[in-house]
Amino acid sequence: MGYVPLNADRRKISLGRKRIKYTHLAEKLDNDILGSDDLVLLHQIQIDLPRTVVYREFLEHAEIRLAVQRVLFTRALRNPTSSYVQGMNELVVPFLIAFLAEFQAVPPLELDVSEITTSQFHVAEADSYWCFCKFLGVMQNHYTFGQPGIQESCFKVKELLKRADSELYEHLTNEGVDVLHFAFRWLNCLFLREFPAKCIPRLMVNHIFPVTRFQVKTFVKDTYLAEGDDLPHFIEHFCLVILLKWSAQK
Repeated sequence: MGYVPLNADRRKISLGRKRIKYTHLAEKLDNDILGSDDLVLLHQIQIDLPRTVVYREFLEHAEIRLAVQRVLFTRALRNPTSSYVQGMNELVVPFLIAFLAEFQAVPPLELDVSEITTSQFHVAEADSYWCFCKFLGVMQNHYTFGQPGIQESCFKVKELLKRADSELYEHLTNEGVDVLHFAFRWLNCLFLREFPAKCIPRLMVNHIFPVTRFQVKTFVKDTYLAEGDDLPHFIEHFCLVILLKWSAQK
């Protein structure tokens, strides 16, 4: 996804520089006097974290919750156009858990948080921040005021369904069901709430690690990250596939 330089000789220096930069950003926020709007934003993040579905069991650890909170808050204050909206919390957690699991060379669900050191937490948090920023950059309009990107994608899903399965389209229309009613959450959380936890690395995260001690390269073509700038279009067609899969049950 462009976070790690392709040139292997530059990776260590580049990663070190990015991690130091994030540490300075987070520390600055800790030391700044926050305005009333900032405190409202922080409170909303704190409210949403316990509602997170993705890897919920890991959020029982205070270190995980605080790391996710800092990533969301730092990114929101530095990107006021999109700031923070509900659903972003679901997107950060897979990055953080995947990076932490790398230190133990295990799949994300087998992560033992108690064995993670403070320095490892700092590294994983910083990497999660930059990858999260990069990821949202592809879908900026999904999270700006009014979330016009999601509105547009819902319309495109409706048009795709109309062409691909007119019978299902007419059935939903006759029942008064708008695609927006169910596709909004799909598009907002990128289906991460709809699938079992074991599927999340395959959907999203594994592409970060082209070389690991457990074989994730098999799944590279299945991840969201592999879609790059075409991710919004991929998600729209993914919505269509889900609808067509269960069309016969209407």
